[in-house]
Amino acid sequence: MNIRPIGQRVLVEIITLEEKTSTGIILIQNNEEKNYRIGQIISLSNDSEIIEQFKVNDKIIFSKKSGIKISNSSFEKTLLELDEILGVIEN
Repeated sequence: MNIRPIGQRVLVEIITLEEKTSTGIILIQNNEEKNYRIGQIISLSNDSEIIEQFKVNDKIIFSKKSGIKISNSSFEKTLLELDEILGVIEN
């Protein structure tokens, strides 16, 4: 399914957070425990304000209750309004 956001919206794919212990064991964090989510932008609308602030593959943080969730067995995506995005994660 291809979704192209319109208006002041972005489409993000949810990122599952992983942490490693000092011995190398991977701990998968449950996103449901946190009040925020992290996602990677996979599609942008043509809105000039969106294009100025974001680009595809940016990692963003947003409230767990934000957006419209779209999912099936193979993916989990969220369609977000501009004002629902809390920040861009910079490395």
